[in-house]
Amino acid sequence: MSLRNAFQALGTADPVKDNATVSVAQLPANILDAFIPGYPVISRFIRDSFGFDISIVVSLCLLVFGLFTSAKLIWHYAYEYFQEYCMSYICIESDDDIFAHVMDWLAEQKISKSSRTLMATTGRESAWDSLSGGEMDFVSEPGQLLNFSNWDAKVPPTFQPYFGTHRFFHKGRYFEFLRQQKSVMGSSWGGGSVIREDEYIKLTCIGRSTQPIKDLIKEARDHYLDKEKTSTVVRRPAPKEMRGRGRNVWNRVASRPSRPIDTVVLEHEQKSRLLADINEYLHPKTAIWYANRGIPYRRGYLLAGPPGTGKSSLAWAIAGVFGLDIYCISLVEPTLTEEDLGTMFTSLPRRCVVLLEDIDAAGLVKRGEQTTTEETKDTSEAAKLGAEISKAIKASQEKGTKVKENQGVSLSGLLNAIDGVASHEGRVLLMTTNFPEKLDDALIRPGRIDMKIAFTKATKSQMTELFIRMYSPDAEIPSPSKTVLSEKTAGLATETTKKVRQRHAPSGHELIAKAAQASIPTPPESPQHSAISSDETGSPEATELHDIAIAFAKKLPEETFTPAEIQGYLLTRKNEPKRALKEVEVWRDQLTAAKEKKDKL
Repeated sequence: MSLRNAFQALGTADPVKDNATVSVAQLPANILDAFIPGYPVISRFIRDSFGFDISIVVSLCLLVFGLFTSAKLIWHYAYEYFQEYCMSYICIESDDDIFAHVMDWLAEQKISKSSRTLMATTGRESAWDSLSGGEMDFVSEPGQLLNFSNWDAKVPPTFQPYFGTHRFFHKGRYFEFLRQQKSVMGSSWGGGSVIREDEYIKLTCIGRSTQPIKDLIKEARDHYLDKEKTSTVVRRPAPKEMRGRGRNVWNRVASRPSRPIDTVVLEHEQKSRLLADINEYLHPKTAIWYANRGIPYRRGYLLAGPPGTGKSSLAWAIAGVFGLDIYCISLVEPTLTEEDLGTMFTSLPRRCVVLLEDIDAAGLVKRGEQTTTEETKDTSEAAKLGAEISKAIKASQEKGTKVKENQGVSLSGLLNAIDGVASHEGRVLLMTTNFPEKLDDALIRPGRIDMKIAFTKATKSQMTELFIRMYSPDAEIPSPSKTVLSEKTAGLATETTKKVRQRHAPSGHELIAKAAQASIPTPPESPQHSAISSDETGSPEATELHDIAIAFAKKLPEETFTPAEIQGYLLTRKNEPKRALKEVEVWRDQLTAAKEKKDKL
């Protein structure tokens, strides 16, 4: 009864005067006036014009906004605690190969199709990738020129998650994907410091174990490597400003179909000897054998011969046969220092192919050669005076230069990188040279160069082999999935493998067979028509083709033309073996005359 009497008393109370204390009903108006400038004027105008008091509506909106903000703040702190104690994550930097594996995998997942924030990149295709699409249907009539002006427009762009947080489910598990940029301090070419932007991704899952994320990364890696298993990845040194502390030392520059070893024009005995030696060296138990005997686990090979004889092609084929990445280093690069070279070698993976091309062009000539040359110069007084003047001018110029120019890599620096105390072990080192006689003996001594492969200009057998491979139907071209070595070569490899079996468990022969059975893609089918019209076209039978190849080889002198020159001639007649045989004598005479005149055009 007392509560009812209280409400009745409030109802019969006198109204509050204008100058009285502010009541509860007037309190929201004062609060709104503090938060919304000019609110009394706006409220009075609406009340006078429409007869409607907006105080209740605005107060309700502010109340909802306050509740929403409070709930959002509470959720933010609660989710932070949940992430810290109930979730696991793994971060991946952009300079790691796993970053590319995960991004490539995500580009093909549902998240890249349903997400509302994506990054579009131009779809790039290699020459081999385009052959699997509709480009094979884009064929012109014989003699008609092709036009690809609008073909790039048909290549769809690729989409990847943009910067920020993305959520997705995979195999019934909840994952979060965060992609962000961060500013890092790097060194510039001139020696200063610059700030550059690097990316990183963060994969998160519910639970206190990171195993689901590890499984996802493994799946992404397997997916990526499955597409690249028939390709050879080429890496080159990163730009000068990106090198430092062992990170960002190597850049991936290309991924191309592995080259079958049968396409390398070289004597079969040499190919078998080289493959068997590398196969035995890469065997997992060989490293233990080397360590037990205190021998550095390194192996080097010198590929020497005239330009165009297939030295780089052999290095490419070796990387494809053994499924290794190839790391190319040019010693004539102006920004390459001895410190950089040492960092590059120490940053190599456990097993890889390191290619030093044209080692003779890097200025690493025989020691004492310059001294001998200087001793044969004119020793007259005038010559000595001129030499002293030149030396003084050069010294003054060097003194006035503030920034010392890079002097490149010395022979001592290269030797320390190859087999120094801190040198990397487990790599296959391949050096190519056009002039092996110019190399210093210390560079090619045993322990640094363990096997030398001599390349010569095309022999009769190599000409025949090159001709048959050029004009054989695609179905009849020997595929590396069937064989890597011929029967004669396989016999030599088997003998070497038996020696390997005496050293450790029998698996050398199995590794060769496994490499031989690797599925390396074969070239696409040759076009049925050529832009060059001739009555000599047509694919002859195998017996006839062999006879044509022998006749072709008989018309060319032995060890006079390089395989590259012969292949260049055949490429202009790639569908016309009879025409190639008919015109080879004219080509031979013209090229011989041009060489005698030293005419390069």
